[in-house]
Amino acid sequence: MDSLKRSFKCQQCGACCRWSGHVLLIDTDITRLAAAAGLSEEAFIARYTELAANRCQLSLTNAPDGSCILLKENRCSLYKARPDQCRDFPFGWRVAEGCPALDAPDETGAV
Repeated sequence: MDSLKRSFKCQQCGACCRWSGHVLLIDTDITRLAAAAGLSEEAFIARYTELAANRCQLSLTNAPDGSCILLKENRCSLYKARPDQCRDFPFGWRVAEGCPALDAPDETGAV
């Protein structure tokens, strides 16, 4: 994992924002995202979230094409305030394929 931390360079392609699943939110995510969006927490929740499949917490909703509702032109529209789950990629979670930065080794040969 240490070599991954040293070698991973996000290409800002937005692929990770198109994978199926939930971006689960914690309270600090909602506070940070609402402030960045210039909304009250209640307004942010109403506009951008839904009850997650686990029925225990909120998640970001998907856009009609299945991508994250915050993805605009291959970039997170609230990147600096992105949820902790997104900040943890690819160190806390990742999928088998689909991220160009993980699918191909970098110039040092690390993956």
